[in-house]
Amino acid sequence: MEEFVFRQSLGSDEITTRYASIDIECNSLDPTSGRTVAIGIGLKDTVAGEQSIDVLTLGGALGDEGTMIRRAFERINEFDPNALVTYNGEAFDLDYLSKRIESLQFRQQPELNCAKNHVDLFVPRKRSADEAGVKWPSLEEVLDKHGLTVQPTLWRGEELTNTLFGEELAPEYIQAITEDRAATIDELETVIHEYVMSDIEANLALYEADTGRR
Repeated sequence: MEEFVFRQSLGSDEITTRYASIDIECNSLDPTSGRTVAIGIGLKDTVAGEQSIDVLTLGGALGDEGTMIRRAFERINEFDPNALVTYNGEAFDLDYLSKRIESLQFRQQPELNCAKNHVDLFVPRKRSADEAGVKWPSLEEVLDKHGLTVQPTLWRGEELTNTLFGEELAPEYIQAITEDRAATIDELETVIHEYVMSDIEANLALYEADTGRR
């Protein structure tokens, strides 16, 4: 695959020193039938030398998806970042959350203030891939080309993928929450935290690479 598909440079209006990143995991790609089960949040200030990563889970919100989403948005809004960084967030994460918020019928809909300055690191790579007639690059492939690696998350002896998460882990996790099986919830949340945190770490690392700071 052409090198320019993997390596991109951000415009000056897309570069900031204080930003947030978000990544979601769910049990179905269809927001009309699925649920958000985890939301990863990355907060970074390169001037202050501060970085934090947190994962909010459905179990942590006692099974209330709306509470989880509201808490995630509040956490990011309190940090007051200048931009929101994602990888394919435009077509997936933010769109999915928007449709889930609509479906959940909040009395007062939560808003993510920094979403108006959204930097989707996938969009220019998708455009370059389309122009070259090659497949869209995964986040893992892009990181590899930059010499950046994220350790895979293992679950029951195999690498956890989005498909495995949505089809097997997420349904089992939701069932455990419904049945209040604390030991199973804790066991699965350990895996969920590791999996989501690795994606947020990847988003932050790739943004720093695209800004030229790394």
